[in-house]
Amino acid sequence: MTSQKKSFSFDELVECSQGRLFGEGNAQLPHSEMLMFDSIQHIDATSGDYKKGFMEASLSINPSLWFFDCHFTNDPVMPGCLGLDAMWQLVGFFTLVGQDTLEEGEH
Repeated sequence: MTSQKKSFSFDELVECSQGRLFGEGNAQLPHSEMLMFDSIQHIDATSGDYKKGFMEASLSINPSLWFFDCHFTNDPVMPGCLGLDAMWQLVGFFTLVGQDTLEEGEH
């Protein structure tokens, strides 16, 4: 992995959303309420069932999150599309962090 870093805090993820974590010109995560995870506990480019990488992240769920007020009235549920968005964000972050782990010609 680019930084050999195995975990990222919320503050580091916010830095990524502001374009400061990996340097100017690199991809960024969504900022603020659209960031669908608040920490990455583990990221590794060579582990997992198929040795192609593994990532574990989480979002602290609490009743004050913005989507509970509007989805659904009197029956708060996290919209499924936000879970899907979390996966896309994580795939993008994994790609950004591990972009230099590919051997020449594997792109």
